[in-house]
Amino acid sequence: MKKAFIPLLIAGGLLASYPALAVEGGAVQKHAVKGYHHGQQKLKVVEDLYAGFFNRHDIGVAQKLIVENYKQHNPFVGDGIKPFLDFFSQNFKDNPQYSAKIYRSAVSGDLVYVHVLYKNNPQDRGTASVDIYRVNDQGQITEHWDVNQEVPEKSANDNTMF
Repeated sequence: MKKAFIPLLIAGGLLASYPALAVEGGAVQKHAVKGYHHGQQKLKVVEDLYAGFFNRHDIGVAQKLIVENYKQHNPFVGDGIKPFLDFFSQNFKDNPQYSAKIYRSAVSGDLVYVHVLYKNNPQDRGTASVDIYRVNDQGQITEHWDVNQEVPEKSANDNTMF
C-alpha cells in the first residue's frame, strides 16, 4: 500500500504546484486564467498580421500592429517598420497572389510561434517557415525571427512538412 501511495503523493504535489491547475478557495487562480487569455490576445495580433497583411496585402494592418523601432533578425530585411514595409511592398508587387497559411501556433510569455506555408502563387510549392514574434502588452509586434526552408519537389519520406 505504501508503494502505491508514494506515486500518488508525488503526482498530487506536481498537479497542485502547476499554476494552471492550482486552486485557491475552490477556484482556478486568476493569474493562470489571465495568462492564458493574455497569450491568446498576443496570438490574435499575429493572426491578424497574417490575415490582413500577408494575405490581403493591406499595408495599414502592418503599420498598426508593428512598432516603429521593430527589431528584425531575418538577414534580408532591415530593422524598423519602414524596411519591413519596403521589402514586402515590393514582394507583393512582384507576387500579387502571395499568401501565407498558418498551420500551427504556440505562445510562450511574450513570444508567439507560427508554423507557416508561404506561397508566391497557387502553383508554387512554397516555403515552410517557423516565425517567432515578440508581442508587447500593448498588442504590437516588437521583434521577429524566422527559419525558412523551401518545400522540395521530392522527399525522402512520405510525411509532409505540415
